[in-house]
Amino acid sequence: METPSGYAEPPRRSVEEFDNTWARVLRWVCHPMKHMQYSGQLVNALRAVGFDAKEARVYLAGLELGPTTVLELSRRTQLARTTLYPILEDLRQRGYFRLGKTKRGSVYAAEPPSVLERQLQERTVEFTTMLPQLTALRGTVHEGAGVSLYEGSEGFRQLWQKIFRSGVKEYAILTSGVGFLEFVKEPYLVDRIIAERIRRGIRSKHLIVDSSTARKIVTRDHEELRESRLLPRGTTLPATILIFGEEVAFMTTRRENTMVLIASGETAISLRTLFDLLWASAERVA
Repeated sequence: METPSGYAEPPRRSVEEFDNTWARVLRWVCHPMKHMQYSGQLVNALRAVGFDAKEARVYLAGLELGPTTVLELSRRTQLARTTLYPILEDLRQRGYFRLGKTKRGSVYAAEPPSVLERQLQERTVEFTTMLPQLTALRGTVHEGAGVSLYEGSEGFRQLWQKIFRSGVKEYAILTSGVGFLEFVKEPYLVDRIIAERIRRGIRSKHLIVDSSTARKIVTRDHEELRESRLLPRGTTLPATILIFGEEVAFMTTRRENTMVLIASGETAISLRTLFDLLWASAERVA
């Protein structure tokens, strides 16, 4: 092929060379470093120290790329530059990125992981220092009654465990004598609850509605560390009231399936006073 004077025609490239060139271009465009997804473990580790998901991606990209531009970070994280700018500024103010200048313009450099470790250690020391003050603050604002709810047979068991762990050596109970058996079987009541109460040396005072069941129960008063008095037959008492220390428990029937525990010294004193008035007039067990 003729060419103008002084102009040399560029060498023709073979089809194979053309294909290899495009293959290199495609590998660059699709290079895994351009759109790599970071492992969930790395992202979660950063979230545990205060990063959100996007901040974690940006910081990890900054570690990989070194000092880099917002455009490169955008390509690496697949986040728009308008999204990146406020994230980078926030991370810079928190000490996780540095902003610098080069011939290419502004570049951002991620601080090494040791900076995160040092900040985490400093926060741990600061929190440990403040822990006694935080502990002392607990419960100083609201000293009123605390209310806890329990439900079902498991709630019944949990409530009794709380009574046992309270450290009381005596409690007072106002009951029909049959409500407990709606939540647990009699062997559990005798072998687990009453036996545990006896083992711990906890005595009880019972005001119980007179019935054939009540008469059977009171025959075991001495061996079960209990003193009982009888309320008149026909007394309506569907819920059981149990007073121990500065707490009062109300146990409904299985139909309502609820137990309410009130931690209030004033409530406990008031109900104990009413209990003592009823106790004074109740029938003694022969």
